[in-house]
Amino acid sequence: MMPAHPRRWLDLPDAPAIPGLRFRTYAARPDIGPLRDLLRAVNRVDGDTQEWTYDELRLELEEWTHVDPREDRLLAFVGEQLVAGSNIDWLDSSDGRRFYQSVGHVHPEWRRRGIGAAMMQRNEQRLAELAASHDGSRAPVLTTCFEATDTGARALAHLRGYRRARVYHHMTRPHLDGIVLPPLPDGLAVRPVTAETLPRLWDAIMEAFRDHFGGEDDSPAAFRRWSGDPNLDLSLAVIAFDGDEIAGGVLGYDMPEENEAQGYRRGWADPVFTRRRWRRRGLASALIGLALARLRDRGMTSAQLDVDSENPNQALGLYERHGFVVDRSSEEWHKPLAA
Repeated sequence: MMPAHPRRWLDLPDAPAIPGLRFRTYAARPDIGPLRDLLRAVNRVDGDTQEWTYDELRLELEEWTHVDPREDRLLAFVGEQLVAGSNIDWLDSSDGRRFYQSVGHVHPEWRRRGIGAAMMQRNEQRLAELAASHDGSRAPVLTTCFEATDTGARALAHLRGYRRARVYHHMTRPHLDGIVLPPLPDGLAVRPVTAETLPRLWDAIMEAFRDHFGGEDDSPAAFRRWSGDPNLDLSLAVIAFDGDEIAGGVLGYDMPEENEAQGYRRGWADPVFTRRRWRRRGLASALIGLALARLRDRGMTSAQLDVDSENPNQALGLYERHGFVVDRSSEEWHKPLAA
């Protein structure tokens, strides 16, 4: 458990003149409940169906990699009401750059009043400080991301000099009828995985995505966040082995809070990964079919996953052939970080 941290109130010079508006950093677990309520309110308006649980947020806040949420997760209050939150992070990209990310969420009732702009300004200053402390071997890039429906966030990003760099799609398979089951490539077999397999599985996933756009956080803290996710269900994982080596797989998640809130029975088949040595043999297609069948047998009636619209391995087309359609999109925007 992360120890409590003294509440540190901050003066943001660009803050709007809203009576009772104050800013401070994340302090301790009592902040998690209000943060969860804020994210739920934001998601409902922006069309994101995710339902953050207390334990998911706790893992995000207590198992950090590069930044300390007690210093770098910023909260905005009007009186006692939490009206906005933001966080920063940095990650090495696969193309040799270093991405310095700022992400914020403003309660729908408090948007377009300058709160998000003030928080983004402070976050960029902190990211510049972090970049100045690094060795400079990678080109620094400021990044932000948001749901495509959030026109205010897009306008703010454009105003601050960001430009759209990537679009990601959330895809759903509206039903689990007529699942196609292509055969596994010769020599491969699907076998169960257990908690003891998790380190090997994690390494295989990290390797598979290492040459994709962006970067993967392969730190011990990231592993703890991933392996501690209460929604990760290894009985839904479809993992292919070539002898003792993991060749690829599809993870499965049952999200009871989301299903209850949205009134459906939808499972995640994500991520879908294939290590380079086993690509171009139909493995991913075979695994997706098996993963969908496993979700159906568990009682799910639909499925979902996320995909980079410019995935170099034509993942978007593969998912469409398995009956997935684009449900909503999010955008990632970049701007160079001045030296």
